[in-house]
Amino acid sequence: MIVGHLIGGNEIEGIREGTVIINDEQLKVSYEDLVAVCGNISLGDLDTSITTFRSEEAVERDYIKLIQAQYEEIDEDFVIDNHLAKQVCYSSYEIDFEKKTLILKIETYE
Repeated sequence: MIVGHLIGGNEIEGIREGTVIINDEQLKVSYEDLVAVCGNISLGDLDTSITTFRSEEAVERDYIKLIQAQYEEIDEDFVIDNHLAKQVCYSSYEIDFEKKTLILKIETYE
């Protein structure tokens, strides 16, 4: 699973605000903004398998195309800087139900 699918495909009902930390680095983009963008890409729209014939770069390139088809104003740096096409190794959520916020921590394969 790639980071973009994890964020967009697992929206937590009632939680809109939050922080995303990938490989111990806090992203500048909010959880809310990432969910808004990544949530519009269906999990079935992208083959995320990496094989002898399909590289990680090909997955990233195809994900960028899908994002730009939905949002012309978003450039490839948005996907790259936010690690959206990276393969997820591990993730965890810390949720504050009173404040309705979360911290999403993700580790990717590098």
